[in-house]
Amino acid sequence: MTHLFRTLTWSVCFLFPLGLTTVSAQDQSSQPPAPPTAPARDLSTSELQIYRDYERFEKSLFDVAEQLRRKDPERAELLYRARSQSQEQNILSQMQTISELLRSTSATGATVDPQFGPAADHQKEVLTRMKAVLRLLQSQDERERVTAEIARIQELLKDTNKIIARQKDVRADTQRSKEPQKSRDAQQRVADEAKKLSQKIEQQDEDRAQSEQPSSSPSATPENQNSPERPSDPSDSPQDSNKSDSPESQNKKSDSKSGDPQKGQKSGEQKSGDQKPSDQQGQSSPEQSQPGQQQQGQKQDQQQKGADQQKKPQQSPPEDSRKTPGREQLEQAREEMQQAIEKLEKQEKEQAVENQDQAVNRLEELKAQLEEILRQLREDERESYLTMLEARFQNMLKRQQHINTETVRIDKIEAGSRSQQNFASQADTLRKEQDDNALEAAKALHLLKEEGSSVAFPEAVQQMHQNMLLVVSRLSRQETGSTTQVVEQLIADTLNEMIAALRDELQKQQEQKQQGQQGGQGEPQDPTLVNQIAELKLIRSLQNQINVLTQQIGTEVVTDSGRTPEQLHLLQDLRVRQERLQEATYDLSVGRNQ
Repeated sequence: MTHLFRTLTWSVCFLFPLGLTTVSAQDQSSQPPAPPTAPARDLSTSELQIYRDYERFEKSLFDVAEQLRRKDPERAELLYRARSQSQEQNILSQMQTISELLRSTSATGATVDPQFGPAADHQKEVLTRMKAVLRLLQSQDERERVTAEIARIQELLKDTNKIIARQKDVRADTQRSKEPQKSRDAQQRVADEAKKLSQKIEQQDEDRAQSEQPSSSPSATPENQNSPERPSDPSDSPQDSNKSDSPESQNKKSDSKSGDPQKGQKSGEQKSGDQKPSDQQGQSSPEQSQPGQQQQGQKQDQQQKGADQQKKPQQSPPEDSRKTPGREQLEQAREEMQQAIEKLEKQEKEQAVENQDQAVNRLEELKAQLEEILRQLREDERESYLTMLEARFQNMLKRQQHINTETVRIDKIEAGSRSQQNFASQADTLRKEQDDNALEAAKALHLLKEEGSSVAFPEAVQQMHQNMLLVVSRLSRQETGSTTQVVEQLIADTLNEMIAALRDELQKQQEQKQQGQQGGQGEPQDPTLVNQIAELKLIRSLQNQINVLTQQIGTEVVTDSGRTPEQLHLLQDLRVRQERLQEATYDLSVGRNQ
């Protein structure tokens, strides 16, 4: 099942280059046309092919979600939300519009001018919406990966701080002590701890490299290998396979197999460049070679390079990309520690102190790099969390709007004809839908409490959940009047406000990434879910909801003796809500969530 989910993710990744190709072709079409040498690409047909591919992708989202519904309900729910978001964004209809704009012939067969400018604008918008769907699909796996990486970096940062503190203590003891041998033993213990940390980081990097190698590229999946859109490998054709068996290609293969592939390639290039004409075994020099032979050799080199480039995604990522930043500084610190030990053995205390100072500086640089990594990881975790919550609330809002509309519709049915139109059955159907939405709210509340950085959001979801349960209770008694409709509208308003706050935070985070803003110095703190202004706005909205419900109950109660048990229960619930909201406002004012 996990393989199916990853296949869907790679599918939408695969559709991005197709859309970008269409945009690129549209941009080139806006330039002055060159003399025609071949028929121009039919961009309308290409766009229709992308439309059909994406249509199959949307269907696959539902099919895989149905298969995962029992075994992995959380992942299935994510697929349902991704499909719902894709449909709400009208991606398929946008693609149809683009295809119409790119048509060069009308329905009657007449020649028309394609509208490349509007088509390019629509295409960029479609790519943005597809990117949002992809980000949602990757949110769960990305969040799990980032969480594990944060824990790893935090542990390394903790070890680094311990080594820095002990190195500073050794330096102070070296300045005060009159026995360098004693300081030497203390310095050796710190050097041993630094060595253990270096070995720990090296082992972690090796483990990460091995875990990332099987799924380093989408081209490694069988679906992409058999894809008709995949560029053909020159080595797959019979002619190129014969060329690959030539002595030159065999020498290249033998060089790449021995040792490091990059080193083998470089050494092979140096040998071929330094080889004398007499050592080339009958091969003619560039000056004496025929033009046809030169073209054949250049074509063979280009084909070999193309094959190498297509093989690169299937290989493991470069080793440096998997190394934890700061390893060089740690090794430099260890070298300075070793030099300090040697100076202490020679009774050169002042020189040893200089090496110890340098070791502290290198360790501080390592700490700074780890803190920067931790800050970036926490930002990525926050972005993934915001994306997941926004998609969940969007799905809940769509369902709630349907409930609200249907409640108003069936409430307009006259009392005398309600039994004839199955009023009770329709109200019960809405009750079940509202109950399902209340279950989604309970899940969201659990996630927000687990995240723990927001004050207003958990309170808003909790009050929304209580409002949903109130609607469920009233619909079970077939009460679809004004009070039920007011509560349902408050639920929709809460969802709209939370979605708006999440979108604002996502937009701000994207702008900060584009501008390359850096965090403050020192160990980074966990970023809050939303900023304080958004929290205050949500608290104000919650207070307004309490006021609206209080006024609504007041319009129903004419006298004290006319209060029903349900109204008394709701008044008691409003009192509890007011107390919780007061407590949340206090927590926000003192920064208890930070």
